[in-house]
Amino acid sequence: MRASSWALKVLYIIYSLQVGLFLLCLPWFHFWENNHLLYAYPQLRPLVSNSYFKGAVLGLGIANILVAIHEAVHLKDAGKSFFE
Repeated sequence: MRASSWALKVLYIIYSLQVGLFLLCLPWFHFWENNHLLYAYPQLRPLVSNSYFKGAVLGLGIANILVAIHEAVHLKDAGKSFFE
């Protein structure tokens, strides 16, 4: 594996982990229901404040974290030839 390919995979893992953590925590903060988008489009407020929608966003966060873990495990396997 080339060094640039390895670095891109590491950046993808970090990106997936950050997005996952962001989506995991974001729906439970106060500003989730009080932001400029909802002031501009008040008809979205019932959707955004719905617990099922928050759960779906949380599920996407969990999926991103699982993708990051999966990629990290396979990076270790694929990186053996790079580090040897």
